[in-house]
Formats: sequence, structure tokens, C-alpha cells
Amino acid sequence: MKTKEKRLPHNALSTEVANQICALIRRERLAHGKVLGTEADLARQFGVSRTVIREAVGQLRGLGIVTSRQGLGLCVSNSNAISTMAKSLAPMIGDKATWSKLCHMRFVLEVGTLPLAVERATADQIERMRLLAEEMYEMVKPGQPITPDVEESVARREIEFHQIIFDAAGCEFTEQFHAILGEYFHESIGIGPYSSLPTIKDMEDHGKLVEAIADKDVGKAVTILVDHIRNILYAKEE
Repeated sequence: MKTKEKRLPHNALSTEVANQICALIRRERLAHGKVLGTEADLARQFGVSRTVIREAVGQLRGLGIVTSRQGLGLCVSNSNAISTMAKSLAPMIGDKATWSKLCHMRFVLEVGTLPLAVERATADQIERMRLLAEEMYEMVKPGQPITPDVEESVARREIEFHQIIFDAAGCEFTEQFHAILGEYFHESIGIGPYSSLPTIKDMEDHGKLVEAIADKDVGKAVTILVDHIRNILYAKEE
């Protein structure tokens, strides 16, 4: 499929070509190592200049989707969806629309995963969650100043706490995906479009959730988690 170079600004054109190359890889189900061609080959194929192809390839190489091999040209890389997503989210930390969509995605993923986690959580995982919940509560209890260091410590523990839910459920893909989302939200603290200090209620929710998981009470655990995540989401959207 050829792209009319004169129709779009230069940077938009290179992005369109990059998207078309991705579509080609998906459509043809091209495997790792499959040769796509040289810059000259791709320029002819897509009907654009080599400069545009070079920029498009640069975008794809940065995401780990393609690589260059001497004597062969551009090849499909051995990149997986998780690593590609991690790299592609990094420049969007300060974007309000992206933050909101990913927060909703986290809501759906974690609530959907929780019943399996309740069923499969080990005693060690429950004990670790209980310890994390206690530590977070101690950090934000009344009278404790919420300094940047405290906020960082709470955020790290909260990421680990929620990650254990995915670990317990036993689905590797969602476990890795949530790890990426956790890092995204952590990196957005203080510089993203939303930033709020941890509250006592947030920390109490963690403690209640652990006990519901320990009691194997799926309904109670889901109710607590839905309330916990939804309150944070709506508060930050206001």
C-alpha cells in the first residue's frame, strides 16, 4: 500500500508509515527474523522518500518492533507485547487522556483477576500483603508528615501489594501487564496530570482486602477492591 507523501506533514507521514509496517507484520504474521527489506525497498513499497522510511524505522526500532541486520536490511524483532507497551507508555506519563484510560483498564483487570487470587493465594503471599498493609498504614497514620520520601515508599509498597494479587492469580500475561501499569502510575506521581497524597482510608482498604482474601471471601474482597480503586479513580478525575 503506497502512501501519498504530499498529503501529510513530514512527521505525521513517518508515523503513518510506521503504523502501516506494524499492520503488515500483524496481517502477514511475520515471525522474528523475517526480512522486511532495505530502506530503498520499503521506500518503493510505501511510495515515500528514504528519509520518511528512516524516521519510521527509527520509531519502530525504539519500540523494539524491528531491528537492522547488516546485508539484509530491516527485520522483525523478537519483541513481545509487554516490552513494547512498556516502552511506548514512557513518553505519555503526563497525558491526561492516557492516564484516565489506563486507570480504567487497571480497574477492569484487577477486579476481574481478584476471584482467582482469592482462590489461589498462598499463606506466604497473604502474610506479605498483610505486612505491606501494616507498613503503609504506619506511614500515613494521623500525625505522620507525608514527605516525598514517604510518598515514594508508600507507592512502592502499594505497587507490590497489588502485584501480589496478580501473582496469586497465576496468569503470567496479566501479571506482567499490571507490573507495567504499576510502574506507569508510580512514575506519574508529582509530574503526571493527577497527583494526590495517600489517605488513611486507602491504607485501611488494604488491610480489609487482605483479611477478605485470607478468609476466602470472594464477594467481600471484590466489594472492597471495587470501592478502593473506584474512589481513587473518581477522586482524581474530578
